Amino acid sequence: MTLLLATPRPAYGSVTDRRRVTILSGFLGSGKSTLLRSHARRLSPLIPRVVVNDYASIEVDDILTGDLRRHQRMVTGGCACCTRRDELAQALRLSLDDDPSGAEEDRDVIVETSGLSDPGPIAFTVAHDPVLKHHYTLAEICVTVDALTGAASLDRHAVAMRQVLAADRIFVTKADLVDERSVRSLVDRIHAMNPTAGLTVTAQGEPRWSVPPRSAAHPGSTERDLQGGVEPHTGSVSTIELRTTTPLDWQAFSVWLSLLLHEYGPRVLRVKGRLDIQAVGPVALNGVQHIIHRPEHLTHPVPPGTRLILITEGLDTATVERSFGVFMGLAGKEPTS
Repeated sequence: MTLLLATPRPAYGSVTDRRRVTILSGFLGSGKSTLLRSHARRLSPLIPRVVVNDYASIEVDDILTGDLRRHQRMVTGGCACCTRRDELAQALRLSLDDDPSGAEEDRDVIVETSGLSDPGPIAFTVAHDPVLKHHYTLAEICVTVDALTGAASLDRHAVAMRQVLAADRIFVTKADLVDERSVRSLVDRIHAMNPTAGLTVTAQGEPRWSVPPRSAAHPGSTERDLQGGVEPHTGSVSTIELRTTTPLDWQAFSVWLSLLLHEYGPRVLRVKGRLDIQAVGPVALNGVQHIIHRPEHLTHPVPPGTRLILITEGLDTATVERSFGVFMGLAGKEPTS
């Protein structure tokens, strides 16, 4: 079973000699990268080409995605739907020069958006850019919704709702971390919002069960949602980028992060990065608001040091950076951002 690049919908004007673009969207921490890695494992060795959009200005997903690094381009420092729209178009143009192996999946592209991106303007770019429209056709908009925090994100963040409304297929992720009743309640809510999108419940990137769309015609991704002009929508959101070159003390880091989330939980939208832990080595850390997932040991080679990103709403960047430096014992020794 292939999760992402299923048969493309001809309603988007598919032409056989064009490369298909799948937009993989979803709010911060909803499991896009996990789903993408699972998809790549299923297609191996025919790994798809990927354009990753990260709201932060330093690249973290290029490390966390392991073998996909050889097949991906990065668009960092903002959302591809607004402030980094031109950079996304350029990345797709450059992908045209990549030498395909001849396999269909190898010619196609997956655009993994930032968690704050509206997929509608990205789809508009693919369909209307004077160069891209002759070489690419939009296959699907796939959206991930976190079973742990998805309901709260839909309540609190308009962009999370726009992502769901634009979707052709929706993946409710992390179903193994909540009870069945909560999963079904979220599925019912999402299906009521966008009844013509197919919906799959997943755990660790693997499918559990599905809900078929109610009709073949899907209004969610038509021209009414593919808006040509959009204003930046992230004025109150900031990225805090923390780096160290020396290994971290895990206890000190845990205390610092626990205190930060206790005080500002809902305003810390995303925690993501690679930690270099004393006597342990590199681990990947992922979290959404007050929920931090179990750290994952990284087995593929990575550069030394720590690269941690916090995407926050309404927090003072300098204060957070200063507190990190104090807790890590790094103040005055090396920069943390």
